[in-house]
Amino acid sequence: MSFSTRIFVIDQADRLYRLPGSKFSTMLSSPNSLVIPEFAAQRIRAAEASVELIDRLPSRVIRTVFFMLQFDAKGALRSDSLMKQAAAAIDTTLTGLSRRKDNVVDARSRFIAAGGRWKPTPALRKLLTEAALGRTRCPSA
Repeated sequence: MSFSTRIFVIDQADRLYRLPGSKFSTMLSSPNSLVIPEFAAQRIRAAEASVELIDRLPSRVIRTVFFMLQFDAKGALRSDSLMKQAAAAIDTTLTGLSRRKDNVVDARSRFIAAGGRWKPTPALRKLLTEAALGRTRCPSA
């Protein structure tokens, strides 16, 4: 038994595209070196599915994370916004809500983290699961 990660992006018309891990890694480390012009100046939904493999074949999705990706005017990933959302999610998890001396709750991290998440419809969740298990083909982004 082993595990694999599958990354998908979903366009405004709910079309699903597979984003190879190597491509996503390059987009994170060097955003301007790899652009997706179709996503220029857009905020796009994305999903990461962790898949259990048995004898190198996908058997089940064990976890799915839904997040947002922002692209600049040329179609380059704005990795800074993704990193801010990830840091805010960690900050919220580790510290919870902090209170200042004037008894005001500092919820900035919670709002930043929430802006990077989305919830799929049951139909879209099913489509993502089928694609992650290789039962439905989708084009590469």
